[in-house]
Amino acid sequence: MRHGLLVLGALIAAAQQADEVRVSARAYTPPALHLTAQAQLVQLSVVVRDGRGHAVAGLGQSDFEILDEGKARPIAAFSVETRARAEAAPSSPGATAATRQAAAPSAAQQRSVMLFFDDVHANTGELRRAQNAAQSFVRKSFTPGMRAAVLAATEGLTQDFTSDTEKLAAAIEKLRPHPRVPENGLSSCPRISPYQAYLIFHNIDPSAMISAVSEAHSCDAADTSISNVYNNTATRPGAMSKLPRDELSIVVQQQATQTWELARASSLETYDALQAAVARLAPLPGTRVLLLVTEGFLYGPAEAARQQDLIDAAIRAGVVINGLDAKGLWAEPPSRPLNETLDAVALPVQTFIYEAAAIGARISALNATVSELATATGGLFFHNSNDLTGGFEQLGAVPETTYLMAFRPDAQDAAGRYRKLKVRLTSARQEYIETRPGYFAPAAAAESAGAPRRLDREVAANDEVSEIPVQLSGRMGKTDQGAPLLSLIVHVDLAKLRFEDRDGRHRQRLEFIGALVNAQGEMVAAKEGSMELALRDDGLARLTASGVNATLGLSAPPGRYRVRVVVEEAGGKVAALSQAVELAKE
Repeated sequence: MRHGLLVLGALIAAAQQADEVRVSARAYTPPALHLTAQAQLVQLSVVVRDGRGHAVAGLGQSDFEILDEGKARPIAAFSVETRARAEAAPSSPGATAATRQAAAPSAAQQRSVMLFFDDVHANTGELRRAQNAAQSFVRKSFTPGMRAAVLAATEGLTQDFTSDTEKLAAAIEKLRPHPRVPENGLSSCPRISPYQAYLIFHNIDPSAMISAVSEAHSCDAADTSISNVYNNTATRPGAMSKLPRDELSIVVQQQATQTWELARASSLETYDALQAAVARLAPLPGTRVLLLVTEGFLYGPAEAARQQDLIDAAIRAGVVINGLDAKGLWAEPPSRPLNETLDAVALPVQTFIYEAAAIGARISALNATVSELATATGGLFFHNSNDLTGGFEQLGAVPETTYLMAFRPDAQDAAGRYRKLKVRLTSARQEYIETRPGYFAPAAAAESAGAPRRLDREVAANDEVSEIPVQLSGRMGKTDQGAPLLSLIVHVDLAKLRFEDRDGRHRQRLEFIGALVNAQGEMVAAKEGSMELALRDDGLARLTASGVNATLGLSAPPGRYRVRVVVEEAGGKVAALSQAVELAKE
């Protein structure tokens, strides 16, 4: 209910669509006062791995070079965090008192891992092997400061973050596959797999269409042929073979389209679940890792924007996406599985040649999406190996050696803009470097890393600022417990804001803070929220005409207060408003 969301302080956008506006809200705590200032630092956590995936130790500051948009930056701070190779004692309820009194982990060793199982694109055998490996990982590889959660694409969060390894193992054990489309497609003759349907639908490989039409021409089992799927041909045995080739092409195109739409819906279901996982990880302390366990899934040009949205959200939240290929070291014979029936008189030569040649390309296409998510967020993709237990260890555990470094960005860097980063070794060593691939330039590079943002400073001030057009109104109500509830309605005129055009969308980000300040100048209630807009042309036109409303709910004891609302857009411009208000008992 809307009223209930307001009590929780959620941020709601008017006239929003799921693919246009994303909102979030959280409690606001004003930062501590800083009396000194220094250049703001961009901090990096770097892991160097050898060819076997093991963390490399023994490197120093002089072994690294940082490139910011191709420009070398001096390393302003450098340190090394290490952990012992010895296995950590279990943190389950049965652990001894001595094991619970382990030394507190450092900031680098605090690690939250979301174990994400893509049960939409899973079969029983591969999922079972992945479950066994995951259970071994949580029971043997946890160290102090590690927590994990279990999330399935179709079921959502099945175990929230905990360091209790037995709870995690039990949640992993309950997972089951929930495929949305069979691998052999919707019909046994012609057999059009989701990958082949993807090729036909997007006109990528003409041999995929030729293969399906050739097989359709040989179909002789009416009960399982596409003649029954579409009811547009005679149903007697051998009827398919009597259709002209042009009519067969139409029927095959229809079957491929229906198969691809189901496969596409499955991919979008996985993307939605991944977005939810990133949002759950975002507010957690320390290193945040989304470990995606999947057999791979497909996406076409229409889904590219959804993938980029996921990458942007992960980068902004500081979430690394690591991928684990549950297929392991995959090999399949150049023929169909023995348990599949063949409803053609004989498998045509064109069909056999296509299916044999497409095996490698299909595996590459399935893995490409996961590989891109990992690369774009500074993560790793573990594949072509049956050592899934070692894969979980490499992707999920705290690395034995982590190099922490920082640099100062230029003051003239565009505030809020994404900037590409590259960390490389100064020697000719061939190790792989694992770190985030970029950062969003800070709004004020002259502020210290821990200094308040301009948003925070304006909340504590009294002056009105009108760099962006904002209007404030309010509505009184009560919480479920009967306490006074003030709903602040903040209207922002988007026509005056500048949007960034990227990936076919018009993008802008708004940050909101609403606070109640008493007569003594103390902040008694406050909420903070954000609104991310990624609008198509029609959405931009509609919201530019109407503007957007954000609602923040604040509850406090009856009395007189000063309402302070601050809004900041991605370019750093701010609006700040104050208004007197009285919260009555009745």
